[in-house]
Amino acid sequence: MDPDLPLIEALQAGDDSALNELINRHREPLFHFVFSYLRDETAARDVVQETFVRTYFKVGKFRPSATVKTWLYTIALNLCRDHARRIGKRRHDISLDEVPSPERSPLQLTDSRPIPSEQTAQNDRFARLQHAIAQLPNSLREALILFSLEGKSQQEAAAILGTTPKTVELRVYRAKDKLRKLLGGILR
Repeated sequence: MDPDLPLIEALQAGDDSALNELINRHREPLFHFVFSYLRDETAARDVVQETFVRTYFKVGKFRPSATVKTWLYTIALNLCRDHARRIGKRRHDISLDEVPSPERSPLQLTDSRPIPSEQTAQNDRFARLQHAIAQLPNSLREALILFSLEGKSQQEAAAILGTTPKTVELRVYRAKDKLRKLLGGILR
């Protein structure tokens, strides 16, 4: 049973406090997903906020054929796509000269006093990886973000993307293959 379904039912019945609980449960994971897609913190916060606004106004149309979580991610993904179209870009490029902040970089060394040359090399690899991900076609990038970066199952990613789990598997494989070709030796 979907643990969020009672909240949707309460919201449909007019209990606006149920929206606050949905927001508390899903705001942070949605933000991480949207930020991975847009690479813009302000835009990501706006998209997450708009996701919950749309949830509130479209709650009457929700049908439990999918989980509430899948429905929220689908709304957020559609808003990400709309945002990308609205700004006239298909993707947000990351400068190869830009050093990612430590809180965004999953490649940061765990040693509290890293050797500067090693830290610089890791930051450079991370920036190149982010740039390469941004170059992927939307269908491949979306599947890769949902499955590999967000840790969604193929089933969940397929529901969000409106496709089959096998298609998600194929898109992730193709995305990783393209990344290997774009990045050469920095991926293992």
